Amino acid sequence: MARSSAIVLGAALASLLAGGAGAFESSHSTTTCPRLGEAVRLPLRPGGSPLQADVDGDGLRDSVTIHYSPRASVSCGFVLVVKAASRVLAVRVPESYGPRQNLRIRDWPFPEPYLAAAVELGARGSQIVVARSHGASVANISLYGLAGDRLAQLRFHPRTPDDQLSLFGTVGTGSTYARCVRGGPLIVMGIGPRDSSGRLWSAQRSEYRLAGADFWRIRTLTVKGTRRRIDTLAHRWGVDAESFRGCLVARGRRL
Repeated sequence: MARSSAIVLGAALASLLAGGAGAFESSHSTTTCPRLGEAVRLPLRPGGSPLQADVDGDGLRDSVTIHYSPRASVSCGFVLVVKAASRVLAVRVPESYGPRQNLRIRDWPFPEPYLAAAVELGARGSQIVVARSHGASVANISLYGLAGDRLAQLRFHPRTPDDQLSLFGTVGTGSTYARCVRGGPLIVMGIGPRDSSGRLWSAQRSEYRLAGADFWRIRTLTVKGTRRRIDTLAHRWGVDAESFRGCLVARGRRL
């Protein structure tokens, strides 16, 4: 009788462990990061706005898309893919929510990431503007391009949070705009009040040059004055034009 009970207990324990292992494997598989080499076979990101642009600088237009792995987390499951004539390039577009919460893609409620534009800011090839997140009046974007033989997120110097640009804004707290010249530089302009009274305003215009995977700030001009003076100057600089006007190659989904 004791032997029979031991056999039954051992079988039950084995079954429980097997079930637990299966549950663990299933949970693990839902958060597995996709391999970059397989990214082109993943589903296309709904609303990702595919683009056509010469990213690798060979004179031919490449297919630019965002793919995703439904079972992966948002920190690694979104992938920017450039399909060129002779190769496929891929890089992750890591997302997060709140204080770095790592949601699964199936629980991700936001339209980002998506392709906003292709621009020409370097001597060779195009760069991709990817929308990353948004607020009530701002849109955060990052830029991707070819650095050597790899596709990479381009960095800003001096550094910006997550190497992103925060565009637009409000009159009361300030606003930021991006313009450019084909082949560079990238021009980032900001205007806003300097005190709570709103009598003193300022406008700043910074130029960035692309070298490899890095945007280096090469000059900055800051002007202070009344709001009327700053508004006049800002319009002369082109803040009321569309984003990345001057170096736009292809337009995707609107920011």
